[in-house]
Amino acid sequence: MTQRLLIVTTARNEGPFLLEWLAHHIGAGASDFLVYSNDCDDGTDALLDALAAAGVLCHVAHDAPAGKSVQWQALRAAWAHPLRKAADWVLGIDLDEFTNIHVPGHRFADLIAALPEGTDAIALPWRFFGDNGVAAFHDRPVTGQFTAAMPPDCGYPVSATFFKTLFRSAGPFNRLGVHRPRQKPDARPVWVDGSGTPLPAAIAAHPERLSLIGREGARGLAEINHYAVKSAESFMLKRARGLPNRGSKPIDLAYWVERNFNTVEDRSIAAMAPATAAALAQLRAIPGVAALHGAAVDWHRAAFRRIVAQPEEHALYAHLLLAGGSRVIGPDLRAQVFAGYHRAQAAEAAG
Repeated sequence: MTQRLLIVTTARNEGPFLLEWLAHHIGAGASDFLVYSNDCDDGTDALLDALAAAGVLCHVAHDAPAGKSVQWQALRAAWAHPLRKAADWVLGIDLDEFTNIHVPGHRFADLIAALPEGTDAIALPWRFFGDNGVAAFHDRPVTGQFTAAMPPDCGYPVSATFFKTLFRSAGPFNRLGVHRPRQKPDARPVWVDGSGTPLPAAIAAHPERLSLIGREGARGLAEINHYAVKSAESFMLKRARGLPNRGSKPIDLAYWVERNFNTVEDRSIAAMAPATAAALAQLRAIPGVAALHGAAVDWHRAAFRRIVAQPEEHALYAHLLLAGGSRVIGPDLRAQVFAGYHRAQAAEAAG
């Protein structure tokens, strides 16, 4: 029997990137999409409405209470949604995250079939992809433009070891989370890493654990290609948009440096490109969709011109171009940095 797989996401001013992301995951076999939009200026909400009218996805125009995390409010609502209740598997990811399935067939069904029997959740490790030397925004597939990434076993910064979770909807969970679902009290879900190997209790049994440090290279079955920076132009738009889960966290030069790794070439996601291209052609054929996509592209180009005309923003843009790609810290230095971090944390706690 065919299993239903639901993807839950939030969207704000991401119109130029929506169709490729959606087509990629349709091509991978996702059956349902639940998209919460908020405060869109570029027409993302109108594009979502057109796609919803064609039965491609479910769009919820979401207004989070002031001072509350937009993403967390949406995730709480999504847990109670009929699509979540009807799903066999659920994946919560952002529009800059593309599931890269390495299992032959390259579909979610192939990935799920490759998991050990009884698996409740698979931790899909992040893989940061850098700007690849691309400064300007181009209306071309993200997965084709940005092919330089961090090494698979990059262990620093800590954010490079984070993961997103594909999990069984009927498993021992009681709420969606940004990185992993919240577990029922005293539950012991069966977790595996991106290579299908069981995760130790230090990770599986602790819902607050978001890092795969020590196991960050385990991605033989699947991983998440995370295009967190894209081009410098697109990064400036991301800065203006803000983060969906932590509005107070700055999107600045430090954020860029922590994610702009161009260390190794990785084109493995190209194995999924034919299915993506076929799905993208179908989406663009839906009445009004191509025009709405084009309008979002025009809005982004105009918005960048407005933003970069501000002296402070222009200075940051120039610094992004000067910074280039980040270098990987070797194991010995990495250990020193982590040790220093723990000493600093202990000193602060001792107060």
